[in-house]
Amino acid sequence: MAGSLLFGLSATPAFAVGSPSPSPSPTKSPAAPGVCSAKTAISNPALGRFYGYVIDVATGKTLLDVRGAEQTPSASVLKVLTAATALTKLPVETYRAKTSVLTIPGQPSTIVLRGGGDFSLSQLTKDSRSAYTAAPRLETLATNVLNKWSSDTEITKIILDSSFFTGPNYNPFWKASDRTNGYISNITALQLDSDRTNGDITSLAYDGYRSTDPVGKTGALFKKALKALAANATVVVGTAPKSAVELTSVSSQPMDFWLHHAMMASDNTETEFIARHAAIAAGLPGSFDSVEPLTKKVLESLSIDSTGLVMKDASGLAQANRVTPQIIAHLMASAADPTSTLAPLETYLPVAGKSGTLAGRFNGVNAVAKNSVKGKSGFIPGLYSLAGIIDAKDGTRLAYAMFARSADGKQVGWATRGALDTVATRFFVCGAKLTK
Repeated sequence: MAGSLLFGLSATPAFAVGSPSPSPSPTKSPAAPGVCSAKTAISNPALGRFYGYVIDVATGKTLLDVRGAEQTPSASVLKVLTAATALTKLPVETYRAKTSVLTIPGQPSTIVLRGGGDFSLSQLTKDSRSAYTAAPRLETLATNVLNKWSSDTEITKIILDSSFFTGPNYNPFWKASDRTNGYISNITALQLDSDRTNGDITSLAYDGYRSTDPVGKTGALFKKALKALAANATVVVGTAPKSAVELTSVSSQPMDFWLHHAMMASDNTETEFIARHAAIAAGLPGSFDSVEPLTKKVLESLSIDSTGLVMKDASGLAQANRVTPQIIAHLMASAADPTSTLAPLETYLPVAGKSGTLAGRFNGVNAVAKNSVKGKSGFIPGLYSLAGIIDAKDGTRLAYAMFARSADGKQVGWATRGALDTVATRFFVCGAKLTK
């Protein structure tokens, strides 16, 4: 067999007399000078079908290309594309989502609760703590109404306006169990705590289950918070008339805050909201249908070829999403440029052994790369991914993207995460000398 263990051995003839001469040990061809191979790490069966692409940021040279132009499901690595659209289309340091209470001239007993696309608005009270730090609270909004209500007229009607977003609330490419398992909520412009049943992370009763009606749930809790003022109010879904006047409002943390948390915690709902705000800012509908065309337009503005990109959502949860390692690696190379609009993206990425979804990774022999590998990780059944920026041992800055997929008779699993870490560590060690 070509390439078998017989290569390099001397066979002993059948008629030889006496002890055969010792066979020489197989020898490897010396590596070319200045070369550092990642072949062994990439060959790990735990990686299934491996896809990878690495760029030397300073020179733009491609150091490694394994199926770089081939499509693969993305998992949460897709979130970096959504972050890029937000950084390009929004003033992320100042942009906030607002939830308002409006009154309607001529209808003194009617108010409107209008959602502005803030998933973090919280139903929590007192000392309970939301998953979203310093999130605005529904009780604040209700207290403001109670304090500002100067009329003796009771509130008899509460209109819930969630029209800021359009289109379906739940993506047809998501599993129904993704909601009940707590991976994602219905994407409505009015909801509380990303629609978690109990979003208090200090509570033993914390519950990430998401409902089928986040808007209705918000309305019921708002009515309750208004106490006697709205005790007999009817709660309906509708749209605020143009004549409506703002009575009070609360605002979210800035978009920059959202982006950092979404990348660190890999929050699916948060990422879908970010995508819709970016789409609306770009003049597109706040819907799932805007995600792919907006992202492709942003990539074009960055001179990144989007061939092969399919985005059914913004978070990477859909199995039907497709990316290529080239697209993601080139995006990361742009983020690694401190003069780029995307430069803040690097600060949002989890750091190996230190923060976010990489805090507990890069252990054992891979610990040498701790603090030097930054990356967005991802997982959906049948696929693991990791992409980001590496400050290599030799001082080289690398942009990389890797995907490991069940295929070719191999299955990816829990060990795949460690195998990807090992490959990334190899990138760190090799730096500019990297080769497959």
